[in-house]
Amino acid sequence: MLKVYNTLTRKKEEFVPLEKGKVKMFVCGQTVYDDAHLGHAKTYINFDVIVRWLRYLGFNVFYAQNITDIDDKIIKRSNERGMTFKELAEFYTKRFFEDMEALEVKQNVDLFPRSSEYIPQIIEQIKTLIDKGYAYVVEGDVYYDVDKFKDYTKLSRMTIDDLTKHRIEPDPRKRNTYDFSLWKAAKPNEPSWDSPWGKGRPGWHIEDTAMTVSIFGPQYDLHGGASELIFPHHTNEIAQAEAATGKKPFVKYWLHGGVLNIRGEKMSKSLKNFVKIREVLKDYEPEVLRMFYVSTHYRAQIDLDEETIKQAKEKLVAFYNIINRINNSMKDEKINDEKLMKAIEETKTKFTNAMNDDFNTPLALSVLFELAKEANKFVDENDKISKKTGEKVISTFKELGYVIGVLQKEVKKESLPKEIMDLIIRREGYRKRGDFAAADKLRKELVDMGILIEDSPEGPRWKKIKD
Repeated sequence: MLKVYNTLTRKKEEFVPLEKGKVKMFVCGQTVYDDAHLGHAKTYINFDVIVRWLRYLGFNVFYAQNITDIDDKIIKRSNERGMTFKELAEFYTKRFFEDMEALEVKQNVDLFPRSSEYIPQIIEQIKTLIDKGYAYVVEGDVYYDVDKFKDYTKLSRMTIDDLTKHRIEPDPRKRNTYDFSLWKAAKPNEPSWDSPWGKGRPGWHIEDTAMTVSIFGPQYDLHGGASELIFPHHTNEIAQAEAATGKKPFVKYWLHGGVLNIRGEKMSKSLKNFVKIREVLKDYEPEVLRMFYVSTHYRAQIDLDEETIKQAKEKLVAFYNIINRINNSMKDEKINDEKLMKAIEETKTKFTNAMNDDFNTPLALSVLFELAKEANKFVDENDKISKKTGEKVISTFKELGYVIGVLQKEVKKESLPKEIMDLIIRREGYRKRGDFAAADKLRKELVDMGILIEDSPEGPRWKKIKD
């Protein structure tokens, strides 16, 4: 039974989609006026893991992630660079897709709808809101009348006093300080479209509800995004959609990921404290970044520093070293491995239980580490592992590792001559008995033979240092 934490109800709930076996899922995507940063990567990797797990459980998931290509920031940046908004948006959309492909996120998204492709639907939804009395026109601008929607704060749990303190889009012509824009009247050097209220462009919030109602209908299963979007963006999405369609709830399950902090502040382009994904990928492989994020629960905040990424890399290296050791210790013979085979089955059960508990990736990862330790211990005690069992361990790592996006690289089998392997095993025996002088002597002999030994909690690692 999969349980998810629903922001709308503030509790974990059994996940039951509106249509049996099918999941309609939407995640707020990128506003394409600059390159994506590590804070964005956290959100998209978090929800990539979620969609992978849903599909692993057998759900038929249709996953849409929007591209916001009409926005104040896009218009400002394009004017600064002497480009059209479309040229700038296309440039950064292409780079965003390159980053998402590198992180192995893009291939799991079924549709990337762009705001500019849904102008007719946006205008139609605004017309409906005006006709129903939820919106009003002021000199070509259209605002949503928040007081008309009685459940406005059900997602954010804010009070009216809280709303008053947030002067979103200041405009003395608004009925309430907390009313928000649905349509913005055209200004010089800005893109605009014809509408019943004059030329203009959509507000940010209406873009998402117009496209999701068009794609999914008036209700769908799962909406995801960073926790910073709870108010005002997701709050306004609910107000728009439920008022326009008359259907409640607009979304059954609202899932929100914690933000990425750097030096105690949320990573943000507006704060100019962001680190671009493509810059980090020059120094670290994509699996290292994924290991970094899944080591913390998706709802929790993460503090970024060089040390935490290095620790993620060390975890990944430890996994691959054990997989490599298993791969190189397999023998085509029978060995009593009932205990290890049982551990493999228990791993799948424990991993499933962890992921079914609101996608608890840190616990799921610890389950994989336990199997790695068991397999490494087995090789320690037997100096080998049967081909059948070794392949089962490795396939389990790949199968479950795929869910969180790690352990997918092929590990080539590389063998050493028997006399060298015997020396490595003898040295490990000396080291375990505390005879470090004898162990150091053998280590020097191995170096002379072109084999460097590195000791680790998971066992000895070796690599060739000369042919």
